[in-house]
Amino acid sequence: MSDVRSLSRELLANEARNLHAIQKNAKAMMDRVIDRLDDYPDAKQRLIAHLSDKDNEMRRLEVVLQDLGEDLSSVEDSAMSMMGRLAGAMTGSLDDDIIKSSMITYGLASYEICAYEGMIVLAEKAEQPTAVSLLESCLAEEQAMAQWLHEHMTPTLEQYLKLRCEEGRAAAH
Repeated sequence: MSDVRSLSRELLANEARNLHAIQKNAKAMMDRVIDRLDDYPDAKQRLIAHLSDKDNEMRRLEVVLQDLGEDLSSVEDSAMSMMGRLAGAMTGSLDDDIIKSSMITYGLASYEICAYEGMIVLAEKAEQPTAVSLLESCLAEEQAMAQWLHEHMTPTLEQYLKLRCEEGRAAAH
């Protein structure tokens, strides 16, 4: 039977690969959504900034994997990136695209927060202090994004209603 340190290292590597793929998925989805946010400049600006967070998170996850002597699964990354493009394309055809995209992004950020919290525990058990520090940075970025989304959900909905009802125009994006 594996000891806690070995099992934690194994799980940490697996989670780092999975989360790297999820970050690629999120980037692909965000790329599709950003182009449709002209009526929501605050959201557009925040998502553009969060793209940099995603790049930084992926680099940190690559360092974690490298330090563990592991590599990325390009098959998993490619599949997740394709899913992100599909998710972005699917919401783009909805009348309330901005609302659905905001909810999806908030849900994804919440998932990532939980994933990073778990990975920090695994990194501690695996005696990987560098990984702990890198993952804490990732966690802080996702917490900031989730907080921003939470604070801006109502104003986004209000802007959507204003555009649809008061100005009588498409307000999805």
